[in-house]
Amino acid sequence: MRSCVIEVNYKNSGETRKSLVSLAISTVPVKTVVVDNTPNDPDLEVALAPFQDVHLIRAPKNLGFGRGNNLGIDWALRQTDCEFVLILNNDATIKPDAIERMEAAMDAHPEAAIVAARIVLAEDESKLWYGGGEVDWRCGGGRVPGVPGPADALLAMQARYVSFASGCAMIIRRNVLQELGGFDKRFFMYEEDLELSLRVQEAGWKIWYEPTALISHVGQGSQKKKNKFISRYDSRNPSLVFLVYHGFKNCLLNMGMHAHSWKKIQFMTFFPAFLCMKCAQWAMRGRFDAIRSALTAIRDYRRERRWSHR
Repeated sequence: MRSCVIEVNYKNSGETRKSLVSLAISTVPVKTVVVDNTPNDPDLEVALAPFQDVHLIRAPKNLGFGRGNNLGIDWALRQTDCEFVLILNNDATIKPDAIERMEAAMDAHPEAAIVAARIVLAEDESKLWYGGGEVDWRCGGGRVPGVPGPADALLAMQARYVSFASGCAMIIRRNVLQELGGFDKRFFMYEEDLELSLRVQEAGWKIWYEPTALISHVGQGSQKKKNKFISRYDSRNPSLVFLVYHGFKNCLLNMGMHAHSWKKIQFMTFFPAFLCMKCAQWAMRGRFDAIRSALTAIRDYRRERRWSHR
C-alpha cells in the first residue's frame, strides 16, 4: 500500500461511511485512518463495522480540521511505511481510479510535494468544485477559477502546476510531511490548506493539479438555495458568523506569515477595501453579528501576533 488515507469525522458518520465504501473499490489498495472529532459519535462504530481494516482514532475533543488531520498524519508516519498521505474530506467519495492516478502523477512529477485532484459537486457532478487553484494575494485566500461552472471546462481539464491545493482531496509525500509537518495547529478550520500550500512552495516544492483524478464532494463552503450558490460571506449564509471569524482570522495569519514585498502591498491595499465593502453589505442586511465577528477576528489575530513576538 503506497497511500494512507486520512478522514476526519464530526457528527457525520453517514457521509463517512459513503466515503469508505468508495475507498473500498479503489483500483489500488490503501490504508485508511478515521479521526473522530466528535469525539464520541454513537453511530460511527456502526458505520465503521463493515470496514475491519480502518484504524479509528478518537480525538479528546473537536480539534478542528487541521489538528484532527494531524492526529491521523502522525499515526500514519509512525505506524506505516506509506509513501503518500491522502487528506480526504469525509463527505467526499472517490472514483475508483482516482488514487491510482494521483500516485501516478506523483511518480511523473518528483518535484511536486502535493497532487490535487479535480473535485465536482456531489449534488450535481456536472458542476465544478475545484479545478486547480491559485493564491489571491489581494484577498488573502485561495481562488478557484470557473467555480461553480462546468466540471469539464477547458481550464478544469488542464493538468498543470498550481499554487493552491484544496484540503478536500490532496495527496502529500511522506518525506515532505516529515520535513515540514502537517497543518498549522493555529488554524481551527478554513485556510489551513492554503497555508500548507504556501509553506511547501516556500521550501522549494511544487503542487501538481491532476484532472483525471476525480473526486465528488458534498458542497459545504457554498450553500444551495433555489438552485443558486450562496458564497461563504453572503449575508444569507446560516453559518456566516462562524465562517467570518475563522476565515478572516486565518486569512490574516496566512498573509502575516507568507505575504512579502509586492504581495504584501497588494493585500494591505485591497483587503481593507474588501472588509469595508463586506461590512457595508452586512449592515444593509442587518447582519451586525457578522461585522462583530470580523472585528473579533482582527482583534484575536493582533493579540496572537503580539504574544508570538514576546
